[in-house]
Amino acid sequence: MKTLASLFIFVLLFYCLNDAFAIKPDREYFMTPDSINWDYEQLKITTEDGYSLNSWIYEAKAENNKDTVLILAYPDAGNMSYFVYYAGILANAGYTVVTFDYRGFGKSDDFEIKADYLYYTEFSKDLEAVINTVELKFKSKKIGVWAMSMGTTITSRAYPNIKEKIDFIIGEGYVTDTLAIIDRYKSLDKALKLPEKYRKYKKAIRSIDVPLMVLAASEDTITTYQDALALQGILGDHCEVVQYPGEHLTGFHHQFDSKGFGGWYVERINSFVAKYVN
Repeated sequence: MKTLASLFIFVLLFYCLNDAFAIKPDREYFMTPDSINWDYEQLKITTEDGYSLNSWIYEAKAENNKDTVLILAYPDAGNMSYFVYYAGILANAGYTVVTFDYRGFGKSDDFEIKADYLYYTEFSKDLEAVINTVELKFKSKKIGVWAMSMGTTITSRAYPNIKEKIDFIIGEGYVTDTLAIIDRYKSLDKALKLPEKYRKYKKAIRSIDVPLMVLAASEDTITTYQDALALQGILGDHCEVVQYPGEHLTGFHHQFDSKGFGGWYVERINSFVAKYVN
């Protein structure tokens, strides 16, 4: 990966996500896997309620192939083109990476989105459809969800319906308590709404019983390290919490000078997968 280009994408994503405080889809792609000369397949996936989702499947680098699929459930802004470098780095490390756009994002079907919602339960149906497709397409591979911020709410909310089809979850900026997030945004004069009763989310997240790694930033005041530890206390030994110095969703940049863009992140994923999955 080109270091300066990767860093540029990180900076763009960081400012986009940390300035959003709401759902802000982008319908246009500013890059594709072709932009980094990576072999990939574009696939249309249909949800159970009839929405067509656009997805990209990045081929794992052959000599590093780990026979493991990572499905990206991204945050609340942009689209999957914002994560091309991220996906490419993990594909280079030997993972088959699947990215997709929620309904209303990128080139997926239209869907009316109110920016002041914390998440949409419909996005969980999108993730379920992707997992169903991946399970059939890659029957011999381990399957994990790689979730970020809003993507962690989507993953947790979908968990009761996907728990038999995935082997692990990796989450950065994990939303552990939706009511707490609403309160914290309120203190920042940002009024957000929940799409459903908070008890449904609470019940879903507490049911997670596959290996889970939570990456928590030390300076994250919305999805905090303390939240992650509290979740670990509820879920038990199969939940691992890793803290890194930085702000919300800056894990890919951690130790950039010594390990390169995404180097530390890949090491953590490799270690987790080796310990709990393989």
